[in-house]
Amino acid sequence: MKIILTGSLGHISRPLAQKLIAIGHTVTVISHTAARADEITALGATPAIGRIDDLDFLTATFTGADAVYLMITNATGGQGDLFTAGKRQATTYANAVKAAGVQRVVNLSSVGANLGPEVGALHIYNVIEGVLTQELPGVNLTFLRPTGMFYNLFGSLQSIKRDHVIYTNNSLTKRGSWVAPADIVPIATQALTAPQPGVTSQYIASDERSYTEIASILGQALALPDLKAVQIDDATMTRNLIAGGMPAAFTTQYVKMLAYEREHDFYADYRAHHPQLGPTKLTDFAVTFAQAYRQA
Repeated sequence: MKIILTGSLGHISRPLAQKLIAIGHTVTVISHTAARADEITALGATPAIGRIDDLDFLTATFTGADAVYLMITNATGGQGDLFTAGKRQATTYANAVKAAGVQRVVNLSSVGANLGPEVGALHIYNVIEGVLTQELPGVNLTFLRPTGMFYNLFGSLQSIKRDHVIYTNNSLTKRGSWVAPADIVPIATQALTAPQPGVTSQYIASDERSYTEIASILGQALALPDLKAVQIDDATMTRNLIAGGMPAAFTTQYVKMLAYEREHDFYADYRAHHPQLGPTKLTDFAVTFAQAYRQA
């Protein structure tokens, strides 16, 4: 098969490209950075250098493909309205898919995509799923809904070093669901090469842990027995993130997302369609986290 991947050489797209090439498929990787071309070629893939908001570029790149893998990348650069940007990008993707005649699409969505604006930043995935579903009738369309990425915990490296604390406005005791990119790859591969017909969605997860459990597991890996998770209020969380460099517009929606998870049954649909958990556990990620901690 000829398969097109967006996402450049990110956490998922790189190992996904490697997997697809290893089993004999022809892969093109889209990147907006020309410097990535040699690295993409070294993987055995074909680089396509251009912007994902360029309809003509996408149409040309998608033409002749058996399947395309779509994801949203830095929709607004942290500025402007997140949901407007998501709708605009989804529309561009849909128009390129239609113009190129592609019949198989896999979209990297997210847990929370079933919810509305009340879920904050994750609502962008509801917007994107809605546009693609409406605009691509007759296309085999698979929405992958991974849960929270383990690597998001790297955002707490500084506070762990400084205070031996993971700060969050989320609940400390509710168990959240987490996933490793490596556990997304085989499911994305299956969706691209042997999809179910019609419009389908699938949750992907590796482990289920509360912030209290996360602090305990990371504390053991870091030899920091006093490492703890501390709940802070929404306003303090917002100030901390902005002070750390997160753009204000995105921060507002991100904090709203965590507050919704704290106060509501965020995982109801996830539980109703509970996936088989992947093999990578938080204890495995803790080894990687400890390496990053020592190097930071």
